[in-house]
Amino acid sequence: MKKMIILGAVVGASVMMLAGCFSFIPGKTKEESIEVDKDKATNLNVDIELGRGEITIEKGAQQWVEGTAQYNHKKLAPKVSYKLKGQTGKVKIEQKGSKGVRLSEVKNNWTLMLNEDVPMNLDVKTGAAVANLDLQGLQLESLNIDTGISDLSINLGGDWTKSFDTTIESGIGTTTVILPSTVGVKITVEKGIGAVDVAGFIAQGKGVYVNEAYGQEDVTININVEMGIGDVTFKLDK
Repeated sequence: MKKMIILGAVVGASVMMLAGCFSFIPGKTKEESIEVDKDKATNLNVDIELGRGEITIEKGAQQWVEGTAQYNHKKLAPKVSYKLKGQTGKVKIEQKGSKGVRLSEVKNNWTLMLNEDVPMNLDVKTGAAVANLDLQGLQLESLNIDTGISDLSINLGGDWTKSFDTTIESGIGTTTVILPSTVGVKITVEKGIGAVDVAGFIAQGKGVYVNEAYGQEDVTININVEMGIGDVTFKLDK
């Protein structure tokens, strides 16, 4: 399993990061706007990468992306790029780099709003972070989440009009996923070291769970989870 293979490296790197980076002196917190203007794109590919800090993602942007970043070192500043290729808008928001920045001194908070008017493929990757992803109301075509040492909360509750696939690769930390009760849900878990809480779901074989609406509704959300070290909890929104 990919995540288990790299866990030793992740833990080792994390220890070195915590033990060896003592040169960072925190500066004054800077707030920077993040914005990607709306254009003629009819769908979006959104790629968000945060190495360290806290991130909140939700709907509500009038442009393609709106938000702010608060950080206390220039190495933590976000880099934003956008390219229109055909009818697809490609958004990338990433942290420039954090080498040499001691984790205990980091202030790095991103608050991002995404536009819900067009279909979207969303990829979110975090290193050492707290991530709160309230994705209700977005037009998701696919969702991919990859975490390192993170506490992750994902809200996929509510009504959905189209089926989509979600992949979650968790490293070290706690993951909570809220899922809808009114559309079909199928969860497939490749278990690592930790516990899986699937109260309210129906077991359909080793590592496979569904809600009561699965097979009864036209829309299905497929969740594939690859666990590392930590606990994963799935909850129904009702």
